[in-house]
Amino acid sequence: MVTNLETKQNYPNLYSSENLELAFRKARKGKTSKNYVVEFETNLKQNLLILRTELMMHTYKPSPLKTFIIRDPKTRKISKSTFKDRIVHHAICNIIETEFDKTFIYDSYANRIGKGSINAIKRFDYFKRKVSKNNTNPCFVLKADIKQYFENVDHEILITILKSKIKDNAIIWLIKLILGNYKTKKERKGMPLGNLTSQFFANVYLNEFDQFVKHELKIKHYIRYVDDFIILHDSRDKLEIYRQKINDFLKEALNLELHEDKTKIISLKKGVHFLGFKIFPHHRLIKKKNKKKFERKLQDLKKRYSENETKREKIIEIFEGWITYSSQANTYKYRKKLTSRFNQYFPIKKDDTQIKSVKLHENINNAIFNSELQFSQQKTLFLLKKGHTIKQIAEKRNIKENTVWDHIATLIEHHQLKLKEILPNDKIKKIMTNIRSSNDTLKDIKERIKDDTITYNEINCILANIKGKHKKKNINYFIQWYKKVNCHRKCYYNKKQREECRIKFQKMANELPNLKFTKNEFLNFFNNHTTICTLSTKEKKQFIPWKKTPTKLPQIK
Repeated sequence: MVTNLETKQNYPNLYSSENLELAFRKARKGKTSKNYVVEFETNLKQNLLILRTELMMHTYKPSPLKTFIIRDPKTRKISKSTFKDRIVHHAICNIIETEFDKTFIYDSYANRIGKGSINAIKRFDYFKRKVSKNNTNPCFVLKADIKQYFENVDHEILITILKSKIKDNAIIWLIKLILGNYKTKKERKGMPLGNLTSQFFANVYLNEFDQFVKHELKIKHYIRYVDDFIILHDSRDKLEIYRQKINDFLKEALNLELHEDKTKIISLKKGVHFLGFKIFPHHRLIKKKNKKKFERKLQDLKKRYSENETKREKIIEIFEGWITYSSQANTYKYRKKLTSRFNQYFPIKKDDTQIKSVKLHENINNAIFNSELQFSQQKTLFLLKKGHTIKQIAEKRNIKENTVWDHIATLIEHHQLKLKEILPNDKIKKIMTNIRSSNDTLKDIKERIKDDTITYNEINCILANIKGKHKKKNINYFIQWYKKVNCHRKCYYNKKQREECRIKFQKMANELPNLKFTKNEFLNFFNNHTTICTLSTKEKKQFIPWKKTPTKLPQIK
């Protein structure tokens, strides 16, 4: 598809069958079950042909916008286009977006591929370390917001900016048509919240401002997300100067102005609100209103799920998104508590085992399994992975070394930590040879060893490892183990078969979420009572050592 906007005949590419089909697929993404999508798709070829003809003959007219108010938590007016019009919006963006995106600055994070709010928060962290020189210098933040941004976008200024790149008058005609479909109190001003074109044009319009900030004011530590932006600096006075210059530019060049109440200079020590987080020098918190908002959503999903109005996989997708978002703050205990309640809120239904995204199901089941471990033990694991010694962990956490050893034993028992990561092989062998059963006491084993260099804590780790092998574990644990030890080794060259079995495994995990086994019990259950594996009985029960596992595909001669 042609995307060079300097060519004068670009409009035919916009209404081409190829582009309209691509636009349709993008517009229906995540909405395939909606009635208006099903209705449009029923006679897809005919509908796209009519739309193509309208665009080609310049008879296309957008339908009136459907407007509604949401309070989540602040009141906002959302204007929604019809599905046919949304296809046109995607068709426009398919043609012009790539060329404009090249001109955007790196630190513009809204509505762009590979950007987003999480990356903006990570960039904030990077900047705050740079400005404060790893929290040794003061750091101030100009937190700013543009007053009623979407309502005040000037159509004439926007069209002038667009014409600098778009040389095809037909595309400009279509854009004017879409902009004019939204009516506000001010003539030729405003864009509707909720439209794809509005999101894209919002970046195009404020790119002029971004260029001013970076090239005229030469500000290094600047991040923008739609109409919210922040500037970090070690001087409050310098930020005051920037604020005035920025406000002057917005008024003169873009007919906008800063929101007086929402534009402030804040010391980072007091915490800065940005994209749903309150950010401090050493930690981040999620806003309480965002937590309450998700809790209300969870209760609504719980009700809808009980009334069969939504599928469990859709709920998992929403839940995973929230967990990923909240993980950017210091929320370990919160996420653990939330995850441990998931199966209680959304129990498996026999008629709701359909799987479209295996990875989503695997992620939620792993999270539920890991939520069984206590926070304190996970903190010890985190420090061990970073290379801290047991003595250093005890000092850092202000706990006894024996407590750290107890955490290690529990982690080993739950297979969160490997024995060889803690003890050398010679000690492991020496202790193992003097253990007769998992019921042996530490004192009895110690007396048999007759070696003062071996401690009770080290013996306890070995016992924990033995107990872990015989302890009943959740079915999800054994599914992950079986795929790694058997599926990957036996069907290494048959990726398609492994993917099919992966889906079957996840269906089994969904149907039997609370089932627990020992290793032998699981193998007996899998080999004799399931039809997941397509290999022969002999191949299924055969063990392949990891050394014989293929490491690369055979070369084609």
